[in-house]
Amino acid sequence: MTASASKSIDAHDGPIGRELASLLSLAWPIALAHFGMVLLGLVDVAILGRVSATELGGASMGRSVAFTLAAIGLGVGAALEPLAAQAVGAREPERAWAALGASVRACVALWVPSAALAIGATWLLPWFGIDASLVRPARLYVLGNVPGMLGVTFFIAGKTYLLAYGRTWPTLASAAAANVVNVVACLALVGGDELLARIGLPALGLPRLGALGAGIASSFANLVLGGGTLVASVRLHRKLSRAPTAAPEHAPAPRASTPPPPTVRRVLGLSLPIGLQLLAEIGVFSVVALLAGRLGEVSVSAHQVAIGLASFTFMGALGVSSATSVRVGHAVGEGRSPRRVGLLGVGAGSAWMFLSGAAFALFPAPLVRIFTEDARIIELGTRLMYVAALFQVFDGVQAVAAGALRGAGDVRYPFAVNLGAHWLVGFPLAIVLGFYAHLGALGLWWGLLAGLVVVSVLLLARFLRISGRAIARV
Repeated sequence: MTASASKSIDAHDGPIGRELASLLSLAWPIALAHFGMVLLGLVDVAILGRVSATELGGASMGRSVAFTLAAIGLGVGAALEPLAAQAVGAREPERAWAALGASVRACVALWVPSAALAIGATWLLPWFGIDASLVRPARLYVLGNVPGMLGVTFFIAGKTYLLAYGRTWPTLASAAAANVVNVVACLALVGGDELLARIGLPALGLPRLGALGAGIASSFANLVLGGGTLVASVRLHRKLSRAPTAAPEHAPAPRASTPPPPTVRRVLGLSLPIGLQLLAEIGVFSVVALLAGRLGEVSVSAHQVAIGLASFTFMGALGVSSATSVRVGHAVGEGRSPRRVGLLGVGAGSAWMFLSGAAFALFPAPLVRIFTEDARIIELGTRLMYVAALFQVFDGVQAVAAGALRGAGDVRYPFAVNLGAHWLVGFPLAIVLGFYAHLGALGLWWGLLAGLVVVSVLLLARFLRISGRAIARV
């Protein structure tokens, strides 16, 4: 691209402070909503941890299996980011709405095989050397969580459509409502009357369902989560349909012809690389969780507590990632260069993760004690938290860089990078350190860190490369 063309693309960029303010105004409510999503799992961990270490360990593996098999469906929701954001940037609201409809239909189409595979995968757990006492609660959790697998994909799709228009509060409200439902359902279903009596609540004649109860509670919560964002999306579309078309914030530069309509096939074409990328990333963490199960219930429980805390703070970076994806998509739709907003997003995400990593390093034991009273789990979990503190910044970089690439419509390269770095670098190293070097769960985490470092460097380099030229719409 020539220097004059580059200048034309960048000409409509506003002050850097305004761009950063726009980015953060989108990011923080979505980050809170994502915190709410992870809080659902942390509540499960906290309640199960006070009922039975076996139920906690089994449910942890069941959650890993279900979430891994839901990755393709999550990719469908994420594929809406470039489709909806670029359409909104180009002032094509009907195209954005059509993209949401196609995404919802694609989510339903993928849910049935994903749920069937998740249930079937629990019969493979013994092949990983998982203790038989953990397999049954893992399977029961997955069975209870099957409806929730659909709910969470609806949430991602609805949240993405709303975010393309800068609407964040409906997503936050849905997350708050889902957490209320989850706490009530978890208390009632996981420990039954026994747990209610321990915390001073009256008996309701409820049985103790353990991991199954946690799965059912998660389904209730995720259906509230997804239903809330979809209802808000329908209301927004009706409002936009009745309103006159707003004048563009920027005068768009000349752009290529409008891409083909966002059909289910088009959504699946974009979502497959994204879903496979998520599968590669989520899958390596899930398999490591299963391998931790071979080390015993203490290792798998400590791993689940540490990964739960790391996932919680990661939601801040994920909020920035979603906001960055939308702002990059807006820039592409308007014919502007997305480089500056992408780099602003990477900086903001990295800053947040640096702060969370510092908290992990300074207060590891008190954080672990929130979720368990078992001294063995606290001791190992504390050591894992030090490793988690190290990879926070790299996790932030890779998450936001991946979001920037999605907003630009670049979905195949992140998949290849995640597959190669996690499975050809991180996973083999985790096996060597965890089992052959006899470092146990700590060795597994050092391997995960190595893969994450490679991903973060390569994704950031890719965004710098493609944002130096004009980007076509998807």
